[in-house]
Amino acid sequence: MWPGFLISLFFILSFPNLAYTQLQVPDTNLKSRVVISPYAQAVPNDSYTFISVSHPSLDSAQTQIGVGLEVLGMTTVPNNAAGRATIFTVDAGTTHRIFVANLSHSTLNSSIVNSTTHVIFTVDTAQFGNIRAVGIHENPASSVVVNNVRKFNNLSQLDFWGVVFIESSGTGFSMEFIGDAHDSTIGRNNAIPLEGNAGVSTGVARGLN
Repeated sequence: MWPGFLISLFFILSFPNLAYTQLQVPDTNLKSRVVISPYAQAVPNDSYTFISVSHPSLDSAQTQIGVGLEVLGMTTVPNNAAGRATIFTVDAGTTHRIFVANLSHSTLNSSIVNSTTHVIFTVDTAQFGNIRAVGIHENPASSVVVNNVRKFNNLSQLDFWGVVFIESSGTGFSMEFIGDAHDSTIGRNNAIPLEGNAGVSTGVARGLN
């Protein structure tokens, strides 16, 4: 019992952001709440994954939107549901940065973590997987009316962008994000829905306005 306890205590003291709460990314497959990216990686002394989630203040967006983002298929530190995820609220006009990096990375460590910068740590071996983001609001089709404008709290109001960055060459390749456009409209604040859209886009997942 003691060795495991001491190892856990070491990680909590050395990396304060690892002292996670009990919050977990919601377990849902509703397409209206989920955005995925099919590939991500973190390789020691080689590469890491960077993702940005921005709130561009669309007319149709509420001022705060909750997001849970997790990596799948990778061994994280700690290697459990909380360790592979980060949960945050994106305020209007702000951008959150999420890094997926090996635990021993020299610069991507707990010192850079703040209210808008998050790091998901993996073990120090080559890790390959994918990204899943979920809207925290349980009813993405619901809205509030502000000055006669319907405003939604869902992932289609946000911009997702990401890259797998190769450090040795300073290059990389962009990530594709696949999301839902079920509540998109024709024109700004038009109530006519777009029918039959699969909601696939390259580098972005947001409503059409």
